[in-house]
Amino acid sequence: MKFTLKRIALCASLALIGAAAQAQQDAPAAASAGIASKMIVRGELQGLQAIDLRSQRRNDVLVVQAEVMNMDTRDLRLYYRFRWLDANGFQVGDGEVWKPLVFLGKQSQMIKGTAYGPQATDFRIEMSAEPR
Repeated sequence: MKFTLKRIALCASLALIGAAAQAQQDAPAAASAGIASKMIVRGELQGLQAIDLRSQRRNDVLVVQAEVMNMDTRDLRLYYRFRWLDANGFQVGDGEVWKPLVFLGKQSQMIKGTAYGPQATDFRIEMSAEPR
């Protein structure tokens, strides 16, 4: 087998393209460690990333808003639900059902949640994703 400079350059180029594609696909689930601490990820998010997260109390009830972005060009389906916690870290309420949300390529959307009552002082967002 003859190794020519052209073949070596071609192999190196293909390896770099593959590594770049893998890096784009393996985007972290959150843009920061603070956001990641509020997330529970089931499996892989397939290129979806939480880029912003805000919470506040309105009328003594916790309200959360998160911005999720599809970092990939392919369409993806996100399933999410909020887990509301009291001051001791125990779950408040019966739990929510999974909600589906479709993301087109490079699209970002807001997801919102409101706690069941004033006893909820913290939260986690459970997420799972699959190709559309």
